[in-house]
Amino acid sequence: MSDSKQTPQSSRRRFLRVSSSAAAGTVLAANMQFPSITLGKPISKKLKVGLIGCGGRGTGATAQAMKADSNVELWSLGDLFPEQIERSSQILQKEVGEQFNVNPIHKYTGFEAYKRVIYSGVDIVLLATPPHFRPMHMQACIDNDKHVFVEKPVAVDATGVRMVRDAGKKAAKKGLSVVSGLCWRYETHMQDMIRRLQDGAIGDIRTVESTRYSRGVAKLTERTPGMSDMEYQMRNWYYYTWLSGDFIVEQFVHELDKVSWLLGKYPESVIASGGRIARTSEKYGHIYDHFNAIFEYDDGVKFYANTRHEPDTDSARYDIAYGSDGICDLMKYTITGKNRFRLRESRTNMHQLEHNEMYAALRSGNIINNTDYMADSTLLGIMARESAYTGKRLTWKQMLNSKQNLNPPSYNWDQKLPDPPVAKPGVTPFV
Repeated sequence: MSDSKQTPQSSRRRFLRVSSSAAAGTVLAANMQFPSITLGKPISKKLKVGLIGCGGRGTGATAQAMKADSNVELWSLGDLFPEQIERSSQILQKEVGEQFNVNPIHKYTGFEAYKRVIYSGVDIVLLATPPHFRPMHMQACIDNDKHVFVEKPVAVDATGVRMVRDAGKKAAKKGLSVVSGLCWRYETHMQDMIRRLQDGAIGDIRTVESTRYSRGVAKLTERTPGMSDMEYQMRNWYYYTWLSGDFIVEQFVHELDKVSWLLGKYPESVIASGGRIARTSEKYGHIYDHFNAIFEYDDGVKFYANTRHEPDTDSARYDIAYGSDGICDLMKYTITGKNRFRLRESRTNMHQLEHNEMYAALRSGNIINNTDYMADSTLLGIMARESAYTGKRLTWKQMLNSKQNLNPPSYNWDQKLPDPPVAKPGVTPFV
């Protein structure tokens, strides 16, 4: 099915087919696109949507939310910086037309903006700030009975992951939807490929390899006279672990989630390496520019994960599963070996589909809760990062119990935040 044909109605039919199969016992929970689907009451009223985090991804997600359902309106916007709100407003007014219904009094800035969006009368909140803020924002939304779309990743440390899990449990009890921005779970053809592999198309999976090489993130705000530490780091959030989680968490979480979805479980341990070769200047904060991780599972399966951000290098992106009866290139939708297969289809618009499914579910009286996998896949990235930072082999149990908390002393523009040191394997401790 092509992107242009993914209407809310067709999306709803596909959702209900998946739901019905699950109810009949023909789809294992671990294999399902939606780990938790419960019945609620169908919603027919016009839904008010609020956006927290008006950057490019937040603006794009909002446009997709409006496209997913004609009976929704954008009601409020929140961001740390007023220019971000205005830029987002200009784009969205053109893209969504009459669905843009944001009164100037419903545009909020500063560290408390998220609360004001939540209290503005919205039904659904889109969370698209730097990942550090995701746990507190999600918790506040659920405490105030809001459905949420939660961009990836959902935290930057294990403490935040636990907050997200707790909020997700509370959402389940309240009948609130929690839809994740880990969009590959909603891509039609990836669903098909994962199902084929879980049904044994390449036999027993023994090894998986994911590689994602790119030239990095170009955006960088120069420091100007009078700019505080907090403002500088917020404007360059990607380059600070406390805000982004480092790029193996912020970006590579997609690959980690795909493989976790495929295998249906999380590893026993990881040993990883990484460092800075290209990002040597202090202006790039303290994150690494390359990581290599080996995850080991209880049945002997190994997952090799490699990623880098280095200018003027060749790009590469693939996820390959090696089995006893064949090999699958997930990104090319191909299987070689005993059960040869090739899906000759263009990638469906997964960013749109995740919103289609959310609103179709709400309208039909179903509640989607993606909390478990979005929390666990985020923790997987944190686990690899901390192994690389410390130079230590780490276990999943250690990560579940990690006490690391990267919160700053306070959230205000005058808060002094000296640049953290670059992590040094063998010296940096595991917390």
